[in-house]
Amino acid sequence: MEMNQAIVHIRDLLFDEMELAVSTSCGLFDKIAEDQWDFRPREGMRSLIELARHLATVPKQEQLILQEQSMDEVRQSVGASIMQLHDADALSSAMRSGVQTLKSYMTSLDEASFLYRETAPFFAKHQPAPQVKWLIEITTHLYHHRGQMFTYMKQLGLPVSMYDLYGPASDSWTL
Repeated sequence: MEMNQAIVHIRDLLFDEMELAVSTSCGLFDKIAEDQWDFRPREGMRSLIELARHLATVPKQEQLILQEQSMDEVRQSVGASIMQLHDADALSSAMRSGVQTLKSYMTSLDEASFLYRETAPFFAKHQPAPQVKWLIEITTHLYHHRGQMFTYMKQLGLPVSMYDLYGPASDSWTL
């Protein structure tokens, strides 16, 4: 069954938002110097590299979770590769790869599966969600951690501003 064009449009708008989160996150990765990756705002919080690794692996990790992989399967698939991410290029590559895999999965779904097929994460078997809601959640998850990283970078005194969060079109904005 072919997907209704309005639903395809909404799905693609979500992909556009995800792509913005990815491209701007990768731009932020590029601004971090090697000696800044160990920055930790306070005890009990992730270091900048730990946060960046998590952010970079969100698309892949979330896809495995929405496909009802177990915690061990997710850890095995993502955990081993996450420690290999040590610089902006590796982080960006992992993030973009995860998004492409997620997009392939989401675009392979028919309309009924995209809108109504519910899956539950291993950590909350009683809270299944349809695939479209997962796509929304993954996008907001990316923005949440991108915002955290931006705050870490501000605390480090790095030259970041709202222009780093909204892509190339923002260069022409005047406030």
